[in-house]
Amino acid sequence: MNLGRWSIAVCLLTVATGVVGGASLVVGAADSELLRPFVPAVSMNQDRRVVPEEFARRAGLGREELAEQVGASGLVRCGSATGSGQLTVRNNLITTAAHVLIDQYGKYRIGCVFEPAMIGGGPVPIDFASIKTGTKMPLSNPATRDWAVARLLSPVAGVAPYQLGSAGSGPTAILMCAGGNRSGEALGMEQCSTRRVIGAASDGIRELAIDCNAGPGSSGAALIAGDKVVAIYVGYRSIDPGKAQAFSDKHYNFAITVEGPFRRALLAAAAQ
Repeated sequence: MNLGRWSIAVCLLTVATGVVGGASLVVGAADSELLRPFVPAVSMNQDRRVVPEEFARRAGLGREELAEQVGASGLVRCGSATGSGQLTVRNNLITTAAHVLIDQYGKYRIGCVFEPAMIGGGPVPIDFASIKTGTKMPLSNPATRDWAVARLLSPVAGVAPYQLGSAGSGPTAILMCAGGNRSGEALGMEQCSTRRVIGAASDGIRELAIDCNAGPGSSGAALIAGDKVVAIYVGYRSIDPGKAQAFSDKHYNFAITVEGPFRRALLAAAAQ
């Protein structure tokens, strides 16, 4: 598919002074990425995100039942920057987007912690020596490399981590629980869908177009099908990203699947 001059922003982090820079992709130009003015988020014409308490009320869930389902979701804070992440496979391992942990210069962000915000837990430091990523320069490489696995210095007690699932090739109902719900540090939950496979890298990781809403702070959030992680949110493409529009081939958010080297790195960390 020829995307022409579409822009892609993959650095959806909120910071104290605003939003840090993003990257743009000119497809057809050998996948070259260029820095361009950053738009904080792509919005769909219907924003179905609600706070976890409201999601639970509508679903008829109690607080403990909600925690059982999505207690593994939370925030990743690195200094003044905030993204999303989740406990995956083990209660001391998180998955997120690489650009949540690495800045535009290829340097690790400072003082990164995982905050299990869904259960109201305190921050747990990330072991930087344990971090595995698809690239050390996530803003200058293909989006399929924008993944990270990291170990926490201590496990999060009383939370069941998400297990791994497989994304299908067609439309699939998903749940996205992420920061960036109109505020970088506010969690939002939304029932939405994967719409189609955009493409696949040679290593097997695929990009999925989704109709979920996102905002600064959403990067790295899991797409949950059933009770399993199938992908993580990394960015958007749009010919007019500053305007809320219906999902289309010219306006969508997208995620990358937990497959190939991403999946292998996670399972290797879990086996240690």
